[in-house]
Amino acid sequence: MGVDATLDLSVVVPVYNEIGNVEPLVERVRKALDPTALKWELLAVDDGSTDGTGQRLDELADQDERIEVLHFVANCGQSAGLDAGFQHARGRLVALLDADLQTYPEDLPRLIETLESEGVDAVVGIRAERRDTGWKKFSSRFANGVRNRLTREDIEDTGCPIKVFRAEAIRQVKMLTGMHRFLPTLLRMEGFSVLQAPVRHAERVAGKSK
Repeated sequence: MGVDATLDLSVVVPVYNEIGNVEPLVERVRKALDPTALKWELLAVDDGSTDGTGQRLDELADQDERIEVLHFVANCGQSAGLDAGFQHARGRLVALLDADLQTYPEDLPRLIETLESEGVDAVVGIRAERRDTGWKKFSSRFANGVRNRLTREDIEDTGCPIKVFRAEAIRQVKMLTGMHRFLPTLLRMEGFSVLQAPVRHAERVAGKSK
């Protein structure tokens, strides 16, 4: 799909077995974005969920025309889900959120303001105070370190799931399997500018980590 000149923002959310989170997610996105002047859509990509998540998303979409649901018939992985969302996004800006609500939809307006004021192509989050287990925090730091050494980059938290991009930038990235872990570096390799900004982080309330 192409960019719709009347639509400011597409929020892409890959979803897999998050039945307990999708309704709070939609409500918090509304509360975060409705007070702004942004015209937005929410693209939920159901990655073959088996717990009723897809059906619940369809019900929520029936109640709000700004919500669209893409369904995979089988679990295809996060990179495939993001690629589908990015290609269907119609906004001039594209935001990425996880469905687990460990990052805050309420941080999106600030990231968008930073992107616009600084004139960059992407703003990616850094989880300032991570609310994860010690092992998960260690493995994330280790993975970030390895990725940065391999790519000669300085991305502090490439796995942080809240990001904002200009549509023309994110559509240049080739989303092969596993490439969602390298989005900031892949954007820079395509010649786009990337800024990092601290965001909030919360413990998971519902569902299980994938």
